[in-house]
Amino acid sequence: MSATVQVHRITGPDGSPIDHDITSTNTRALAADVHSVAGTINGVVIPLVGHTNYSFWIHTRLYVVSGLVGTLNNIIWFTDGAVGLGNDIGAIGMDATDYEQATGQVGISGDQLTQGADSYLTAAPASLSTFTAGSPKSIPGSLTASNGYVGNYMVYQITVGSTASPGASSSTTFTWQYDET
Repeated sequence: MSATVQVHRITGPDGSPIDHDITSTNTRALAADVHSVAGTINGVVIPLVGHTNYSFWIHTRLYVVSGLVGTLNNIIWFTDGAVGLGNDIGAIGMDATDYEQATGQVGISGDQLTQGADSYLTAAPASLSTFTAGSPKSIPGSLTASNGYVGNYMVYQITVGSTASPGASSSTTFTWQYDET
């Protein structure tokens, strides 16, 4: 029997974050630290020429709900390789050892994701298009015979340049994979 594992998006204050099960749904990157599946309220504003605006950081992590009798390990994360979200729209991210609430100006832009801004990042953020099925991001961590969170967080954000088009952008698929032994 396999374990029941979910993908969670975490939002809210450092001391009392809120978990959202996003296993079977879409989630949007917005200029707010909230989970949303639809709409464009608090969308990232297209900036002035020569500037970049950002979504608030998005923290995701695996959560074992039940049924783990062995060990869950060898966690990897990757994109569909087509992180082309639209003209002058990109995505960056990196894994992190702990949760730090995203900050910024709600409805305008999040703060840029850097190691200085989120001290739990394991390295400088990279373009998410570099993490594909052929070259996935390894996520440290394992869990044996229990329930709960497993592995580091995967933290990412959307970048919006001045030549981006208004409206919702294209979507991309992010995949978590692991071994259960």
